[in-house]
Amino acid sequence: MTEPLVTVPAKEVASKFGFYTDEAMLHPVGVQRHGVTRVVMLSLNEYERLLRRDRQVLLVKDLDDETLDAIRTAQPSERSRRLDPTLAGSRTR
Repeated sequence: MTEPLVTVPAKEVASKFGFYTDEAMLHPVGVQRHGVTRVVMLSLNEYERLLRRDRQVLLVKDLDDETLDAIRTAQPSERSRRLDPTLAGSRTR
């Protein structure tokens, strides 16, 4: 999303809730209270898209032994191995 956030006072959203939920289907709507944007209304599709992009960050110390062992013993696929010469050539440039 590259368009600017449309912001609206909470009082206006409350009085025209249906209108602003329809607007949120087209683009995010920032809801302001005392001039500060506090929440953003957006479509369910956009919310689900953002959830799919969400990443979980873990520290190595928090990984269980089975996961650590799987990482240690992982082998690249044949497809990845075929890229080795390409990557080696890019390092010399």
